[in-house]
Amino acid sequence: MTELAEVEPNTKRILGLTFRALCAWILGILLVTCGVGVRVSPMTPHVRILLATTLIFFIFTAVVFLFSMIGKRPVTVFPAIFFLALFIVWAVLGNKPPDTESLREVYYKRLHAFIGTPFARGGETDVGIDSAGLARAALWHAMIREGIKEVNPRLLGSKLWSFWWHDVGARDIDEGKAGYTQVIGHAPKLAGYDTSKLRIGDMAVAEKNQVMVYYGKGQWIEASPADGKVVVNKAPAGSKRPRFNEPVTLVRWRIFEER
Repeated sequence: MTELAEVEPNTKRILGLTFRALCAWILGILLVTCGVGVRVSPMTPHVRILLATTLIFFIFTAVVFLFSMIGKRPVTVFPAIFFLALFIVWAVLGNKPPDTESLREVYYKRLHAFIGTPFARGGETDVGIDSAGLARAALWHAMIREGIKEVNPRLLGSKLWSFWWHDVGARDIDEGKAGYTQVIGHAPKLAGYDTSKLRIGDMAVAEKNQVMVYYGKGQWIEASPADGKVVVNKAPAGSKRPRFNEPVTLVRWRIFEER
């Protein structure tokens, strides 16, 4: 009986270790796959599913290791409960409006970081990006960075994940899909257009298939299929760039208007 009693705890420890090790190995494989995926592929629905699965499995693995520690050291349950309660309060009660000026500044910096990135239809990473992907990726990057800096649940919560998960193309930006954007005007063309009332981050959508983001000082940034990369250009009167001579809808991300 004594030998059996000793074998059973040892078996439990081995099985527990094996399960934790299995979780760690699976998580490692998922992380490597994500790293490779985002480097070689545009942000397709399959890549989004892979990233979401990895995040969920990371949380699951963290919970497994946490309960394992609690089982070995019961005293750890108290800090665990404290941090869990702190997270719940932060996520549920946090209602601080974002600092829109700071968010817009970070958005500008993220747009700048994409200059020279190759054009790729449907892309939104530094491997390849299209016009809507540029406007969108720069925004959710800015939301994450500013959300962490401000410790702001409104920038890091469901709004961010919903925006990241749902694909938003040029037509969706033009038509205000899911309320992400609002129309602020129309222009017969951007060449020679008075930009004094525009703010950095405002967008011009041409023919519902090309998005140009106002970059300040009369400049526009876009992932241009004609240039094959992300470029910044001025739009003076007499500009010969075809997109600067087409009717456009002027739109703004609604998050820049939140109070």
